[in-house]
Amino acid sequence: MPNSLPPSSIWTHEPLLTPERKVWRAVLGQTYVDSELALFADGSEPVERICARSLLRADSANEREILELLCEFAGVPADRVILWARRRYPLAA
Repeated sequence: MPNSLPPSSIWTHEPLLTPERKVWRAVLGQTYVDSELALFADGSEPVERICARSLLRADSANEREILELLCEFAGVPADRVILWARRRYPLAA
């Protein structure tokens, strides 16, 4: 059939933003929201903020593995997330 699209055509691929990918992006988005939580009145950090920042920076090998998997599911480059987070939330000296 001369008018049919070849199998490699962009029109035959799955949509880029599937419902599953939307869910994982929401998980990544909630991690960002948690990382931006304000300090308590006494100046201490909420545990959610500490954990979220640590995950986004990939402070440990385990956190890096988790973040890479999360980013893969979300369709987001993990290396860019880590670079951004390390600039935004530097480790305390």
